[in-house]
Amino acid sequence: MINYNHIYYFYEVARFASVTKAAEHLRLSQPSLSIQIKTLEQQLGFKLLEKKGRNIVLTDRGQRLYAQTARLFQGTNELVSRFNEKDNSKNLRIAVSPTVEPSLFLETAFQTEKKRNSNLKIELFRVSKLGDDEAEILSQADLLITDRRMPQFQNWSLFEEISMAVNMFQSQVHKANEDNIILPGKKTILRDETEDYLSSLPKNNYRPIIESDFISSVVRSVIDGYGIAFLPISYMNEPMEQGLVTRSGPKKGYWQHSLYIYWKNQEQWATWITTFTKNLQE
Repeated sequence: MINYNHIYYFYEVARFASVTKAAEHLRLSQPSLSIQIKTLEQQLGFKLLEKKGRNIVLTDRGQRLYAQTARLFQGTNELVSRFNEKDNSKNLRIAVSPTVEPSLFLETAFQTEKKRNSNLKIELFRVSKLGDDEAEILSQADLLITDRRMPQFQNWSLFEEISMAVNMFQSQVHKANEDNIILPGKKTILRDETEDYLSSLPKNNYRPIIESDFISSVVRSVIDGYGIAFLPISYMNEPMEQGLVTRSGPKKGYWQHSLYIYWKNQEQWATWITTFTKNLQE
C-alpha cells in the first residue's frame, strides 16, 4: 500500500532539488527524509532520484512522477496566491491542525470572500502540531480549524462545531474496483471513524490500497479510479458538480464527521466566520 505522505515528501525534494533544503522546509531530519524516499522507491519498484556529483537529479520515472504530483500539490499554492494578491492591510490568518488539510477550505474561504466582499487578505496554513512549540505561530492566527476538541489552549475558545454527513464516493470517469478502499492517514479522526464503521459491517471485503494524510490525495485517487473512499459530502461538492464522482449512501450519511472552529473572540471576524462555517455545511 502506497503512503501518499511519501509522495509528498518526494515532491518537496524534487521541488527544492535538495534533500537538505526539503528537510528544512518539512521540519524533518535529513536521514529521516532520505529513508522516506527510499521506502517510496522500494514500494514503486524503481529509482526516482540519483546522484550527479554533489547534486541529486530526477530519473526519467522520477520526472514523470514529479510532473503528476506537481499538478496536485501546486494547485493548493495557486489557490493560496489568489488571496495573497490582494493589496490591503486587513489580514485574516486561518491555521489548520496537523490532521486536517488547508486545501479543503480554500474554495470555501474564496466563496465567503465573494459573499462578504470585505477585501480581506486571507492566509491558510497548516501547523505541524498543536503544542507549546507552535505557540508563536498560533499566536499570529485568528482562526483555528481542527478535527478534534481541544482542552483549554492558550486564548482559543470554541466558535462552532460543524457536523458533516459522510457518504461513499467512487469515480464516475474511471472504472474502479469497488473492493479497493482509499483511507485517510492513521493519525486522522476520519480514519478512526472509517475503521469503526467498517468493523460494524457484517461483511467487510474492502482491501486498503492507498492511504494519505492529505485528503486532496484521497479525493484525487477516487477520481482516478483507484478505489472507493468514505468522505464528508462537503469535501466532495466540487468533484460531484463536475461529474467526476458518484455518491452512495443515506442523505444523513453513514455517520457524522465533526470539525471544530476555534477563535480568539475577536469580534471583527465574527460575521465573516459565521458566513464561512455556513458555507462549509452547504
